[in-house]
Amino acid sequence: MKNISLTRNRLLKRCIPEMRRGGRGRAQSNQVKSELEKKSNGSVKNEIVKDLREYIEKITSLKSNNNQDLILFRGQREFDKPLIPKIGRRETKLKGKEQLELPEVEQRIFELFKRLSLPFIETKPENNSEWLAIAQHHGLPTRLLDWTSNALAALWFAVHKEATPNKSAAVWILNPVDTDFIQPAATEKLFDVESIKIYRPRHITKRLIVQSGYFTVHPFNQTTLRFRPLNEDKELAKRMVRIQIEPEKFSDFRDQLERLGVSDLTMFPDLDGVCRYIGWNNSLMDDESDPPNKVLN
Repeated sequence: MKNISLTRNRLLKRCIPEMRRGGRGRAQSNQVKSELEKKSNGSVKNEIVKDLREYIEKITSLKSNNNQDLILFRGQREFDKPLIPKIGRRETKLKGKEQLELPEVEQRIFELFKRLSLPFIETKPENNSEWLAIAQHHGLPTRLLDWTSNALAALWFAVHKEATPNKSAAVWILNPVDTDFIQPAATEKLFDVESIKIYRPRHITKRLIVQSGYFTVHPFNQTTLRFRPLNEDKELAKRMVRIQIEPEKFSDFRDQLERLGVSDLTMFPDLDGVCRYIGWNNSLMDDESDPPNKVLN
């Protein structure tokens, strides 16, 4: 067992290359006490990782609870942001008379998307569930929340931008059981779900493929007049872990992930991704420094 452990550690060391740009903790620490020590979220387990080695070790130690051998990950730049789809967030200010009409507004913008987006879609969706998946990936407010089965992709989404001041990032981990998944025969009823379910879409877009995309589907509660946050679900919270990434570590993780092939170039396989990657690779974020080169402008 000791030899196996030593071999694993050597492999992990090989996986973590020297920093190419902006890393090695060059961003100044804000010396703020860990937010996760100050605020816990129900029964969700919170953990902190300092480097990519620790992160990989935690991920590889996980064992799935379902027949699909599937564990889901979601990266968020702010650790205390609730797990709620875009359509249910306060900052998403949709036009409507009152909150009670939100489901009607949801249907209106969804049907408008289907009508206007058709000329730009390579493969026509077969049902409303697939339409929802495409709309979600392109930024439309929907009742879907993005997840991935790729732990490194989730980490990248958490740190690919500068930290919000004094805020850690989070990688949420959901270890579902078989009953958490929506059955294939029920995919046409995503607008009628009564509890939060996991939806595995058909991979009909390049983004869904490279991002290993999955979704949680969130119901609208007629009593509270809101979409239910996943982290408030007591049963699901028991099977969740939240990993904290401290803000001064963002640049280190970002550089290491790029060396491992996780960047705008791979997460967005189109010209937008190419341009984002070129821009990032030839400039500096506020939390980065690159001593060998002069900064223009």
